[in-house]
Amino acid sequence: MRKQAQTLSSIDPQDPDYRRLRYCRYADDFILGFVGPQSEAEEIKQRLRTFLQEELKLELSEAKTLITHARTETARFLNYEIHTIQENAHRDHRDRRTLNGTIGLRVPREVVKKKCQSYRRYSRTVHHRTELINDSDFTVLALYQAEYRGLVEYYRLAYNLHSLTELEGTMEESLTKTLAAKYRMSVPKVYKKYQATFQEGEKRYKVLQVLIEREGKKPLVAQWGGISLHWDIKVPIKDHRTFLGPGRSELEKRLLADTCEYCGTTGDVERIEVHHIRALKDLKSYDGREKPAWVKVMAARKRKTLVLCATCHQDVTYGRPMRRKPMSVSPKR
Repeated sequence: MRKQAQTLSSIDPQDPDYRRLRYCRYADDFILGFVGPQSEAEEIKQRLRTFLQEELKLELSEAKTLITHARTETARFLNYEIHTIQENAHRDHRDRRTLNGTIGLRVPREVVKKKCQSYRRYSRTVHHRTELINDSDFTVLALYQAEYRGLVEYYRLAYNLHSLTELEGTMEESLTKTLAAKYRMSVPKVYKKYQATFQEGEKRYKVLQVLIEREGKKPLVAQWGGISLHWDIKVPIKDHRTFLGPGRSELEKRLLADTCEYCGTTGDVERIEVHHIRALKDLKSYDGREKPAWVKVMAARKRKTLVLCATCHQDVTYGRPMRRKPMSVSPKR
């Protein structure tokens, strides 16, 4: 009898007088969370259809506007799976079921599968990335780490974040094969050459690391691994500005130059940073008006990154007139 009682809810989930409606929107996507009978959910959907037709002159997409039972199905919002958790085995220190009835966010299985498949090229074997063989070790490790970190941080709120372990293993295999193909060595020798230990707080991780020493300054470090998959709904999301793709010339060489590529300011005077754009085609968005000097520099060099001093970086980021003159017309320092 006690076991049977533990399967019952502590409240009445079928209260006919209870209603709750919550609304969440991000950009042009929104989701409604409704507690109540399905007939009223259908009525809400019909009222949305009427509002869109009469007020906004739009048609409601039946394929995208779905009514989902959260206990037995999952709703998709911003590429998260959302559902109501039912887990009788999970108890707190008072032996109470604390998860039942709460809303859970999950990483969709097809997301992990699709990402892993991108490293297999329509086969079961993980392959190296040929386009990265001519780049430096620093660039290769930084690129793999940036791609993996971006996905982990996006799904940081998902309670099954640990499912990305499969993707981590696939990407690590691809990374080591890329370095092995670059130097024509075996994968075990790659681990022996690049393996290091990274500590964050009380945890120690085995990582692959490339370190470039700089005289009088902290070394440049690129590493693979050391990203925790421990779920915490309250953890602050870490948004690291990092290199997201190989440029025409090596990024670390330009950083080691320690000079602003726009005004020529050196790192001794001001901190040196890196400005990124999504794609080179974004530099063409100034058609019909004079392009800023920094846009001309990036377009001429065909680079998605530009090494700038902190002052120039702020002017570029916020779209302000440049306070400093470009090197071609600025006095020698």
